Amino acid sequence: MAKAELNYTMESRIGTKVVLNGKSYLYFGGTSYFQLHSHPEVIKAANDATLQYGIGSATTRALTGTTPLLEKIEMKLASYFNTEDAVYLPSGYLSSLAGLLALDELGLYQVIFLDEDAHYSLAEGAAATGKAVISFQHRNLDDLERLMKKHLGPGQRPLIASDGLFPVMGSLAPIRDYLAITKKYDGVVWIDDAHGVGILGTHGRGTCEALGSSSSRIYLGATLSKAFGAYGGIIVGNRDFIGKIRSGNVITGSSSPMNAAVAAGLKGVELVQENKHLRKKLWENARYMREGLEHMRINIETDFIPEMHGTVPIFSFTHRNEKTMRSIHSYLMKEGIYTQYTNYRGAGSEGIIRVVVSSSHKKVEIVKLTHTLKEAFRSLSS
Repeated sequence: MAKAELNYTMESRIGTKVVLNGKSYLYFGGTSYFQLHSHPEVIKAANDATLQYGIGSATTRALTGTTPLLEKIEMKLASYFNTEDAVYLPSGYLSSLAGLLALDELGLYQVIFLDEDAHYSLAEGAAATGKAVISFQHRNLDDLERLMKKHLGPGQRPLIASDGLFPVMGSLAPIRDYLAITKKYDGVVWIDDAHGVGILGTHGRGTCEALGSSSSRIYLGATLSKAFGAYGGIIVGNRDFIGKIRSGNVITGSSSPMNAAVAAGLKGVELVQENKHLRKKLWENARYMREGLEHMRINIETDFIPEMHGTVPIFSFTHRNEKTMRSIHSYLMKEGIYTQYTNYRGAGSEGIIRVVVSSSHKKVEIVKLTHTLKEAFRSLSS
């Protein structure tokens, strides 16, 4: 998190309007893309599970920590992602660690090639494998191939590790290109799609589905803490792979997750699966927001992929320098609008202003933001 954001205390549920430090704001931040974190059915599911099963089982899944809720959510996830099996973890931060360790145990790679802007959890998960980790320039295929030729020894196979949808700039990994490269070297791809699952693709299966890049060489980890309105990590795939994760240290050494989180996740997945209009509304709002910002000639990050244009709900931009961006951010805050000024990983040294639209935003709220942004820019030149 950026230092600028550490002084905010959320005093309300997530919604298009929130209360921060005692003041109400129109909210264009965070990652609750459908705002299911405040959905009454999700909250009820969490409450009911706690009343029936208690807070948690107080042991690991290697002993008596597997509950009917965990069995149900893993079946639901396998169905949702159309895979043989799935596993639920106590935190999304653990997904890449568990996945990369399992792929190592299966002997599928010897060297990891990591996008330099990959999430902290992916970088730390890669380091924890003990394998060589080579960082390549963000989404730069030429740099990736150059480094592969330099660092892969005879008979060694690569693992390309990347976010699917990068949360700060809203850019997408060129997964089809990664797949083509790994085929040449008999390697595999690991995608942390925490922000893509639920919101991208015809069925909401994420960046890989949206880009038409399904392959047995691609392995996927994510979380239920964004689009699905809950909490916990998820990994989906074939039975052998998921079996390695279930028997690995991350699962056997972790306390079984809180029942409320599992039940909330189960309900969140159901709601996303059964309500395709949520994605359509999100994409509609994303396009409307993009049009408004482009009309202002704000240079937002583009996804470079025509078929994905307008479906990503994240809009980030820089303007002049850090001082100017902080001034814009402060102006918006004074006018009762919260966006994020952040130097989170991938934002660069001077940071960015990050705007996120949800499926719940009304067009009038989006217009309010863009109109106030215009006023903020005007104030800089007055």
